[in-house]
Amino acid sequence: MVIRLVVSRAAVGLVAMGLGVAVSGEAFAQANVLKECGSRYQAKKAANELGGQSWQEFLKECRASLTEAPAAEAKPAEAAPAEAAKPAEPAKPAETAAPAEAAKPAEAAKPAETAKPAEAAKPAEAAKPADAKAATQARQKKCAAEWKAQKAELLKSDKKLTWPKYWSACNKRLKEAGE
Repeated sequence: MVIRLVVSRAAVGLVAMGLGVAVSGEAFAQANVLKECGSRYQAKKAANELGGQSWQEFLKECRASLTEAPAAEAKPAEAAPAEAAKPAEPAKPAETAAPAEAAKPAEAAKPAETAKPAEAAKPAEAAKPADAKAATQARQKKCAAEWKAQKAELLKSDKKLTWPKYWSACNKRLKEAGE
């Protein structure tokens, strides 16, 4: 009986240590990200390159770029065989190039930093949650106006009616109506 107790306590201790190491590893990685982003922010701030960007906005972009960097390093090794399988395209002679194509190299010479990294990283699907949020806010404003206009009458018919209950029913009604 005593041996089982000692072994079970030792097992619990090992599990606790393992969890502690795992949690501290995540915290350490997060601290490194904050430290790296903080130093980048201070450098850009000193060089006056922030362009009115706040720390929160900068941190969001910095975290995204730091998480993309390890993923980008792993992808070229996987993508190399696929690129090697593609046949090489023949080069066009300079005489056959259209005048519009001649202007493209000057545009390509612009640095990629002119576009905001956060906007480039956002997929087209990111607009859907923003549209849903705007629709929800519009429904909420409409229901709030109805609630304020009819509150006295609604409370006469149902004394236990509250705004959250009314909002839920009104929101469902408007969603079904397609608003």
